[in-house]
Amino acid sequence: MNSNTTLRPVNAAVAAIASAYDEYARGFDEITSRARRRFELRDWAGAQADATARLELYKAHVDAAVADVHDILEDGVMERTVWAAMRLQHGGRIAGRADAELAETFFNSVTRRVFSTVGVDPAIEYLDRSFPMPPEAADPQIYETHSASTVDAALLRHILLGFPWTVRYAQLDRDAALVAELIEARVRSASDPSSRVEIDLLRSVFYRNKGAYLVGRIRAGSAVIPLVLPLLHAERGIVVDAVLMTPDEASVVFGFSWTYFRVDAPQPRALVDFLSTIMPHKQVHELYTAIGHNKHGKTELYRGLMRHLEQSDARFAFIEGDEGMVMAVFTLPSFNVVFKIIKDSFGAPKNTTRKAVMAKYQFVFVRDRVGRLADAQEFEHLEFPRRCFPEDLLEYLLRVAGSTVRVEGDRVVVRHLYTERRVVPLNLFLRDAEESAARDAILDYGNAIKDLAAADIFTGDMLAKNFGVSRHGRVICYDYDELCLLSECHFRRIPPAATLEEEFASEPWFHVGEQDVFPEEFGTFLVPPGPLRDGFLQAHGDLLDLGLWRDVQQRLSRGEVVDVFPYRREARLQRRA
Repeated sequence: MNSNTTLRPVNAAVAAIASAYDEYARGFDEITSRARRRFELRDWAGAQADATARLELYKAHVDAAVADVHDILEDGVMERTVWAAMRLQHGGRIAGRADAELAETFFNSVTRRVFSTVGVDPAIEYLDRSFPMPPEAADPQIYETHSASTVDAALLRHILLGFPWTVRYAQLDRDAALVAELIEARVRSASDPSSRVEIDLLRSVFYRNKGAYLVGRIRAGSAVIPLVLPLLHAERGIVVDAVLMTPDEASVVFGFSWTYFRVDAPQPRALVDFLSTIMPHKQVHELYTAIGHNKHGKTELYRGLMRHLEQSDARFAFIEGDEGMVMAVFTLPSFNVVFKIIKDSFGAPKNTTRKAVMAKYQFVFVRDRVGRLADAQEFEHLEFPRRCFPEDLLEYLLRVAGSTVRVEGDRVVVRHLYTERRVVPLNLFLRDAEESAARDAILDYGNAIKDLAAADIFTGDMLAKNFGVSRHGRVICYDYDELCLLSECHFRRIPPAATLEEEFASEPWFHVGEQDVFPEEFGTFLVPPGPLRDGFLQAHGDLLDLGLWRDVQQRLSRGEVVDVFPYRREARLQRRA
């Protein structure tokens, strides 16, 4: 193609990409909009199906855009000058959109699929935001402000009734009084008692699993206090289940181990900026991901990583903990993320393949993670400065993952990797933590296994080294090699040996099927000996009981969706009452 023949194909190709993005955005919004009705009808199975369906939209529409562009550009589809013109025209086309950053990421996804670009090509991709956010993207109308000299039951009743549910609150006056009492006490402890109180409450409700969350902030004097009100739809109606008013509590609700929220966000950056005011330690990429825009979250994560690598002293490092049998894992100390590369071969007793490992990550991506599985972002064709790799780390990566990692001059190219939030491996945490923190972690370890089981996920390899502790003290599973559907497991008791020879033989005296699981064996490796083990078995000894696992399977077969709360059970108003 020459300059005289590219204009029309460029116009058509840009229009095709823009149309594909619009179709994606409409589908995303349509599924998201169903969340309120699912909550009102207590249609939990439908809510889970919606969450999965929404995750599948992006790839489908990128695929369609790539196919359309190939048809339009034909032989010119690989001409970078054409794509440079397309990027410029696309930028003009989306300027002024409140979701322009999402449209940019979608364009990047298309061009990277076409070119399999190594690193980033700023001529044909959006490397950074190409224009400032339009004024309307900062519109304060995404929230409503309630002003009062005192937070009382009447104010909370007015706030709760401001959301037009088609079902009633089960105990509105009681909930309003309890919530008002807690907010008033918190405000007066954080500000001058004479300060006027402003409550900014987002108009959009955040839906996930069986909960709906009202999210806002309280301003009193110079204090800014997060406010998250989780709502549940019980059989008698809607109830306020807790009042969360610390950045840490809000951060757990928006944490990296939960399924993404379904929330109406026509101005996503404005919503993210608001959330940043109540969770100042959350990165922008984490907040975009939490509200369902994980692909743009990935874009923001990459941009943040590149900024860190620009520092002259930026160096990758080995991750603390035991070496994995399937993954080569390293980190960047200044960046709270780990990088995981599938090894070329796996030592015994691992019996898996690269394809199977990637399938496990896809399994986790589409499942309800109930706050117990680390979210992972998948990257392809990344390029890093070689100076950022110590020689021993680079030598290790080339040795165990040479088919994925290569050196090209002063660059290191990684064909494929996953990123996850960095946590402290549970076995190391237990080794170094104070007694009370170790006790809390070991009890939450049991809770994590049970939460995942109730969500139809069996962790398989339950060694402590495969779990980590977040900065909020929550135990998260980050090793996916052995994950499977719990409903497909065959839980059995070990049959008694007929002879002493059988009992002490090196091989089992009974047949073991591929899906067979023997809970009574868990006690040998779940927790090391000592006081921690005693406390763990006192609280979670039922994990060794066949009955617990079969009971969970029966509940799953009945279609039950469990309650898993992103806050301490002691914080629940129902307990307080």
